[in-house]
Amino acid sequence: MGAGMTHRIHNLFATCLGVLMFLSVHAQIPPAALKYRGDLTREAHIQFGLTAPLDFLAGQIQQESGWRPGITAWDNGRGLAQFMDPTAKWLTDRYPDLGAPQPYHPLWAIRAMVRLDAHNLARVAACTPCDAWGAALKGYNAGLGYVTRAQGRSSMPCLWFGKYATEWINAGQSAANFEASRMYPRWVIDKHAPTYAAWGRGVDCEGRL
Repeated sequence: MGAGMTHRIHNLFATCLGVLMFLSVHAQIPPAALKYRGDLTREAHIQFGLTAPLDFLAGQIQQESGWRPGITAWDNGRGLAQFMDPTAKWLTDRYPDLGAPQPYHPLWAIRAMVRLDAHNLARVAACTPCDAWGAALKGYNAGLGYVTRAQGRSSMPCLWFGKYATEWINAGQSAANFEASRMYPRWVIDKHAPTYAAWGRGVDCEGRL
């Protein structure tokens, strides 16, 4: 076999492998996620700029609702971003430009979720952007009060992730709720966000414990 033929076969193999990898990644993304990608991208850029961690935000919706805008959870979390009624009302009171709560409206849910993440990020202690998102996501799931109280008790308040870090401090939750909310940032960042890495990775969480 000539060198030219060998080169062409190698290129064909590489191309096929690349296509298979592309299809494998995108096969994991639900069609509904692609439907709402534009809305999420726009709202994320408004709040966080062009380096917004779209992978985290998409992973958060994946964790919350699996991209199902009409879902109601057992605890009355509603819509794409699973807003509870009191949280939705508090958020719209705090940020009137969001309008009336509409948790089942996909665009409202995306806009409100991104706004609440931004609100939390501005109020947590953090050594790194990754720590900030860990604390903010815990606040989204459990309530920011549990985060700020945990950080107030921590010897390393700005360090969220790690064996002896702030994520392990229970500031008043039941054991079951504490473990679920402790794992929530890890489910978003480690389990779901990699699926959406091609959408935009604005935060480096590699290398943490």
